[in-house]
Amino acid sequence: MPTTPASEPLDTAAAGLLHHYHPGTWLPTDQERDLADGLAHARWSEHSLPASLRSAPPAVADGHLGGVLDQAVQVLAKTPAATDGTLLQVRVLVDALTCAFSP
Repeated sequence: MPTTPASEPLDTAAAGLLHHYHPGTWLPTDQERDLADGLAHARWSEHSLPASLRSAPPAVADGHLGGVLDQAVQVLAKTPAATDGTLLQVRVLVDALTCAFSP
């Protein structure tokens, strides 16, 4: 999948957080899980992703997941028509956070 130079740090940040999530060295809070769950069911755009992050509690927006999502917002601001490949690693992270907690 194509990426842009702006998305490379985003891919690294999302993959790094996922790397810490799998062995349990980083665990999302319940509020971070709620945010991830909402994102998993939403269509991401240059408008919807920033709105989701703005509506998150400050502790979530300032946390590890919020940092990755903030980078995603910045990438979308520079490339509103971002391809799925641009945000693929962030989607993988969100899916991992929601997968284990689905009924």
